[in-house]
Amino acid sequence: MIESPELFCDEVEKFSKMKLLVKSDLQTLVSTAFNSLQEELFFSIAFSAKYVRGLIRVLQQTETNPEIKNLEQLKKDLSENMEQITSNLKILLATEAENVKDSFEEKYLFLTTEAFANFQNLLNDLEWVKIYQNHLKRIK
Repeated sequence: MIESPELFCDEVEKFSKMKLLVKSDLQTLVSTAFNSLQEELFFSIAFSAKYVRGLIRVLQQTETNPEIKNLEQLKKDLSENMEQITSNLKILLATEAENVKDSFEEKYLFLTTEAFANFQNLLNDLEWVKIYQNHLKRIK
């Protein structure tokens, strides 16, 4: 599905109306998936990211929407899916050089406030990948 990692990221960025927040790191993930023949894993990560972003939006509405009753299940789903994304990112990046893996871990996977904010930005961009992928399926 990905013919050129650079072109793919440019297309996602154009589709999102320039809303990608960490395009260079997204491009690293796309290139890694392309070069290591792990595109299916990459798109699985994007799917999970879109799901997690949806869960976060629902959780943010719990204070203003009393109809949301299954709060504990939502939190459990969020936690499980974030762990799955983290694990899959590590698998995807396993073939990369140590400095790339270390950089990604420090920037996105450490248990710090800054890393969590960065992780949210990465999830945002991965969600755009999934939205773009869905768009391509609809227009075929």
